[in-house]
Amino acid sequence: MTILRAGLLAAASFALLVSLPAAGQDSGQAEAGQQDAPAPDGDNIVVTGERPTHREVSRQARDITDIRGGLRRRPLARIEDRLCPGVFGLKRSGAELLIDRIRWNAERLDMWMADDADCTPNLIVGFVADGQAAITQLERDQPWLFSSLSLPERRALLAEEGPVRVWTTAETRTRDGMLIEQADGLTDPPVVQMAMAHSKIYLSTRQDIIHVVVLFDLDEVRGKSIIQLADYATMRGFARTRPADGDAALDTILALFDRDHEPPTGLTDFDQAYLRNLYEEIANLPAASKLLGVNGELDQVLAEQAAAPTAAETAAGTRE
Repeated sequence: MTILRAGLLAAASFALLVSLPAAGQDSGQAEAGQQDAPAPDGDNIVVTGERPTHREVSRQARDITDIRGGLRRRPLARIEDRLCPGVFGLKRSGAELLIDRIRWNAERLDMWMADDADCTPNLIVGFVADGQAAITQLERDQPWLFSSLSLPERRALLAEEGPVRVWTTAETRTRDGMLIEQADGLTDPPVVQMAMAHSKIYLSTRQDIIHVVVLFDLDEVRGKSIIQLADYATMRGFARTRPADGDAALDTILALFDRDHEPPTGLTDFDQAYLRNLYEEIANLPAASKLLGVNGELDQVLAEQAAAPTAAETAAGTRE
């Protein structure tokens, strides 16, 4: 279990991320509503009523996706390396439950998992007094840590308002995973050699998420369960997504901090469909193709739920 102490906020900078053994947290650290947290099982999925239209599903998938550039020319970013979640700012019991939930979400997507006893965190979930101040200080003291971000991306991160800040580092790689070096100038473009990969269906490159930091403001997470926070971090960390509001056509955990609506208790049908579709098949499909596929994945999720026995049926079978 990889748990980071609260004093390691500076270690959110990826150069300082080291493999740490499990460690207890100070009694003064936040509990983040862990008394309300259900066990990490499949019973807390939010089931929506009438099936939304294909247009509503596709539009919401596009709205929550953080992608710059043409949808037909760029792939969606996802984690390709072994996943190792880490937590700081919570008591040990809450941190362990949060990590277990994130790992369970990843296992359902058949993601590549690192050894949970000793690994270098590449998905860090932190709880701090002021996430904006923490990011601003880190950028001022160690600006080189943000070198992978473009100037607009860096400015957007520093100006981010709200209770959560997500810092994602992604690399452009070939379809086979070879790193493509960034250009140093207009006269020295990056060059990579590979087998012929011309296709109208898939792209020659992919976007690999290398590190993610999700920072929650402590005052804003009170009253939220560990499961809600873990699932929110899952949707923001496993993919490049944006927060949603309660006016979204479909329930989503990305609306967790919308004050005008009752938030879901965990990943919703739409959230599951979005992540399952992202992590199925090859990583170098155009973003447009991936987003259109959420509809078919949602149908599959709903069909699986309809075929699954209810809790009452399971209990009856046990008595027999």
